[in-house]
Amino acid sequence: MHSLMPRWRCGAVGLTLLFVALVAGCAGVGRSDTAQLADFMRQERGWAGLSTHVATLPDNTPVTYSEGGPAAAPTLVLLHGYTGDRNHWNRVARELTPRWHLIVPDLPGHGETPLDDNASADGMSNTLIDFARALGLDDYTLVGHSMGGAVAELWALGQPDKTRGLVLIDAAGVYRNNPSPVMQAIARGENPLAVRSIADYDRLLSFAMARPPFIPDSIEHALALQAVAHRYAQSKILDNLLSVQNNLPASSFQMVLNGLRMPALIIWGAKDRIFDVRVTDELATGLADSRVVIFDDVGHTPIREAPRRTARAIDGFAGEVYGP
Repeated sequence: MHSLMPRWRCGAVGLTLLFVALVAGCAGVGRSDTAQLADFMRQERGWAGLSTHVATLPDNTPVTYSEGGPAAAPTLVLLHGYTGDRNHWNRVARELTPRWHLIVPDLPGHGETPLDDNASADGMSNTLIDFARALGLDDYTLVGHSMGGAVAELWALGQPDKTRGLVLIDAAGVYRNNPSPVMQAIARGENPLAVRSIADYDRLLSFAMARPPFIPDSIEHALALQAVAHRYAQSKILDNLLSVQNNLPASSFQMVLNGLRMPALIIWGAKDRIFDVRVTDELATGLADSRVVIFDDVGHTPIREAPRRTARAIDGFAGEVYGP
C-alpha cells in the first residue's frame, strides 16, 4: 500500500506562507488581474510538481494538460468539472505527485482546450479517449469531479480494459432521488448554473462550496472574468448537460453504472447543494465494486474545499488498485 504523508508538515502555516509568496510575486504595479491569475496558477502548478504540455489530436484539436509525478508510476487522469479547468486540481496534485504519475487535462470548452462539436459528456469522453491514445496511455485510473465524473464514467465504459479504477467525486448523473436546491431551482425554470456575469459566477460559487478556500480577491476576480469569457462555449455544454438531465431516464443512467465493473471510489461532500449526498446510494448500488467516503463539512467541490483529505482518499484507493 502506498502511504500518503503530508509534504508540508507545517500545514496551514506553510500554505499561508505560500500564498504570501504567490501574491507578492503577482502584485506588480499596473498588472491586470488576468496576468496575475496566469502567474498565480503557474506558480501553484510548479508548487504541485506539474508542468504544462499540449497534445495535438488526429483532427488537429489541441488539448492543454498538466503532467507530474514519476513517469514510471501508475497513471491517474484527473478530470475537472463544469466551469473549472486543470488548475482546480493543483492542491490535490501536490499531495499525489510524489508517488503517482498525473495527467490533468483542460476539458473541451474549458481552460485552454477549445470546444468544437464535443459539447456533450459523451463527446468529451471521445475527445479524451483520443487524447489518451495520443499520449500512449493504456493503463490508468480515471478520477472525475462533477461533470468530469460523468465524462469519466463514459470514458471507462468505452475503455474498460484500459481503466484500472474509477474515482467519482460529487459526480454529475441522472439520479432518481436528487432533491438538491439547484435541481429544485432548475425545476422552477431557473438556472443557477449559468454564468453570464461576475454576479452569476459568485452565485454559482455559493452553491458549489460550503467551505471555500482562501483565494486573493484579485485572483478570484480574474477567475470570474475567465468564467464569463468562456460563457458561450460553456452555455453549449450546460445546455447539453441539462438536456440529458431532463430527457434521459434514470434507468438508462443505472445501465451505464451497471456496465462499469472496475473498482470504484465514491467521494462526496455531505453539504453538496447540486447533487445531494443521498445519490451516493444509487451510485454504490449501480457500481459492481465500490466504496464510499463522505466529508461531512464539505459541499460540491472537495477538490478545492478539502484537497488534502481528497488526495488521501484517492491515494489510499489507488494503493489498493495497484498494490504496494
